[in-house]
Amino acid sequence: MLGKILALLDERGALSVREIALALGIDPGALRPMLDLLERKGRVERLEPPCRKSCSACSCDSDAMTFFRGTGKKV
Repeated sequence: MLGKILALLDERGALSVREIALALGIDPGALRPMLDLLERKGRVERLEPPCRKSCSACSCDSDAMTFFRGTGKKV
Protein backbone atom coordinates (compact mmCIF):
# COMPACT_ATOMS: atom_id res chain seq x y z
CA MET A 1 0.00 0.00 0.00
CA LEU A 2 2.89 2.39 0.72
CA GLY A 3 4.09 1.96 -2.85
CA LYS A 4 0.61 2.78 -4.16
CA ILE A 5 0.53 5.98 -2.10
CA LEU A 6 3.92 7.05 -3.46
CA ALA A 7 2.96 6.19 -7.03
CA LEU A 8 -0.27 8.18 -6.71
CA LEU A 9 1.55 11.25 -5.36
CA ASP A 10 4.21 10.95 -8.08
CA GLU A 11 1.49 10.77 -10.73
CA ARG A 12 -0.86 13.48 -9.44
CA GLY A 13 1.29 15.77 -7.28
CA ALA A 14 0.05 17.15 -3.96
CA LEU A 15 -3.19 15.59 -2.73
CA SER A 16 -5.26 15.86 0.43
CA VAL A 17 -5.67 12.93 2.79
CA ARG A 18 -9.27 12.67 1.61
CA GLU A 19 -8.25 12.61 -2.08
CA ILE A 20 -5.63 9.91 -1.47
CA ALA A 21 -8.09 7.80 0.53
CA LEU A 22 -10.75 8.08 -2.18
CA ALA A 23 -8.30 7.24 -4.96
CA LEU A 24 -7.06 4.15 -3.12
CA GLY A 25 -10.43 3.09 -1.71
CA ILE A 26 -9.33 3.11 1.94
CA ASP A 27 -10.52 4.86 5.08
CA PRO A 28 -8.69 8.11 5.93
CA GLY A 29 -8.16 6.78 9.46
CA ALA A 30 -6.19 3.83 8.06
CA LEU A 31 -4.29 6.09 5.66
CA ARG A 32 -2.99 8.63 8.18
CA PRO A 33 -0.54 6.25 9.96
CA MET A 34 0.88 5.21 6.58
CA LEU A 35 1.39 8.85 5.58
CA ASP A 36 3.01 9.54 8.97
CA LEU A 37 5.43 6.65 8.37
CA LEU A 38 6.28 7.88 4.88
CA GLU A 39 6.80 11.38 6.27
CA ARG A 40 9.19 10.11 8.99
CA LYS A 41 11.14 8.25 6.30
CA GLY A 42 11.37 11.42 4.21
CA ARG A 43 9.37 9.98 1.30
CA VAL A 44 6.48 12.48 1.54
CA GLU A 45 6.10 15.93 3.02
CA ARG A 46 3.10 17.50 4.69
CA LEU A 47 2.08 20.85 3.23
CA GLU A 48 0.90 23.81 5.30
CA PRO A 49 -2.90 24.15 5.17
CA PRO A 50 -4.07 27.25 3.31
CA CYS A 51 -5.87 28.58 6.42
CA ARG A 52 -2.52 28.51 8.30
CA LYS A 53 -4.35 27.74 11.56
CA SER A 54 -4.59 24.49 13.40
CA CYS A 55 -7.76 22.73 12.32
CA SER A 56 -9.07 22.83 15.88
CA ALA A 57 -9.10 26.64 15.60
CA CYS A 58 -11.00 26.84 12.32
CA SER A 59 -13.85 25.06 10.59
CA CYS A 60 -11.81 23.17 8.00
CA ASP A 61 -11.97 19.39 7.72
CA SER A 62 -8.47 18.12 8.49
CA ASP A 63 -8.69 15.28 5.92
CA ALA A 64 -9.63 17.75 3.21
CA MET A 65 -7.11 20.41 4.26
CA THR A 66 -4.04 18.28 5.04
CA PHE A 67 -2.01 17.80 1.88
CA PHE A 68 0.97 15.59 1.13
CA ARG A 69 3.33 15.41 -1.81
CA GLY A 70 6.11 13.01 -2.68
CA THR A 71 9.67 14.15 -2.12
CA GLY A 72 11.13 11.96 -4.83
CA LYS A 73 13.62 10.69 -2.25
CA LYS A 74 14.49 7.03 -2.54
CA VAL A 75 15.41 5.23 0.67
